Amino acid sequence: MGKENMARICKVLIVENDNYVRALLAEAFDDEGFEFTTVETGAAMEEALDADDYDIAVIDVSQPGDRDGVALAKAAHGQGCGVILTTGDRRHAKRLEESGRHHLFKPFRIQELMDLVDKILAAATAECVRRQRRDGSCFPMREA
Repeated sequence: MGKENMARICKVLIVENDNYVRALLAEAFDDEGFEFTTVETGAAMEEALDADDYDIAVIDVSQPGDRDGVALAKAAHGQGCGVILTTGDRRHAKRLEESGRHHLFKPFRIQELMDLVDKILAAATAECVRRQRRDGSCFPMREA
């Protein structure tokens, strides 16, 4: 079997402590054909990263505990994940710019999120087929 036939579906880890936002993100990634896991805290994120291999982590900056999303992003990036930070607090703007991480301010459009995901996957030349439906058919790629 050639390498082109060994592609896999991209895996996303969603780290969001707001139940409503977490459910919306899960629905969006499900609609786009991703495999994903949702967790509420940084501690749960670290357990998930230890248990599985993820391509992208979407992390809310505001986290309970002693480490915020910017610190968690470093841990996720250290394990090979592309990172997208999200926040509804504009006071984090300067920190996010200085972090060099992809970020979105809430509320954001799902299209904006998916565009960032596409950008990360293209930059990483990830060998995953994220637009594959459960029945094996593929979602069409978005026009640039």
